[in-house]
Amino acid sequence: MSASRIVLVTGAAQNIGAAIAERFLKAGDTVICADLNAPENPNVAFIETNVADEASVSALMAQVEQQHGHLDVLVNNAGICVETPIHELAEQDWDRVMAVNVKSTFLTTKHARQLMTNPAATAPAIVNISSIEGLGANPLHSVYAASKAAVAAFTHNTALEYGPLGIRCNSVAPGWINTPFNEQLLAAYPDRQAVDEAIEALHPVGRLGLPEDVANTVFWLASSESGFVSGQEFVVDGGRLAKLPLPNL
Repeated sequence: MSASRIVLVTGAAQNIGAAIAERFLKAGDTVICADLNAPENPNVAFIETNVADEASVSALMAQVEQQHGHLDVLVNNAGICVETPIHELAEQDWDRVMAVNVKSTFLTTKHARQLMTNPAATAPAIVNISSIEGLGANPLHSVYAASKAAVAAFTHNTALEYGPLGIRCNSVAPGWINTPFNEQLLAAYPDRQAVDEAIEALHPVGRLGLPEDVANTVFWLASSESGFVSGQEFVVDGGRLAKLPLPNL
């Protein structure tokens, strides 16, 4: 990678988003975090943003334009999950997950267009974070799964509409990634060792994913090495979806 790029990552304050920000920083890029919370790394610029609110996203892009003039890479990573049976899922929780996971991707993509078509932008690329739950299903995750399937579909349309403008768009679908968020989900289980072993057994590679596994894929999709790749979804799950379950004999 030659010249430093301007990279905007939503939800970069923690978990996978923080790892994505670190990967671009390592390459010498200028990284901006759009989040409600500030990132721990002081080298990541922070613009407080409600990514599910159009006025806030519009203000974000105006500030990026004022400070940098253009945008090279947009990573739509912000996302939340609720675990509730469908018959108990509150309408406001459905709307909240859809707003953060899907609406935010639409809003940032919409308002980044002008910055990414600026002649100063270098091989502009958008990378959306979807999930293998948009390709399969886990109990209690109906709205999360629906939101991530929507992100994947939106990625396809963005690639078609923005491609003629010179902007590529792809998505990354992580599997089980070892983050503080997922640690909280497992904390309630009394036999933690058994749970860890069971989850690891789902993955042919024999381990859980790391945030860096996702970050490296995102970085590649934003690089010139993937210059002929657009409209695709890349599964990063250690082979989990490829493994057919066998009965306990």
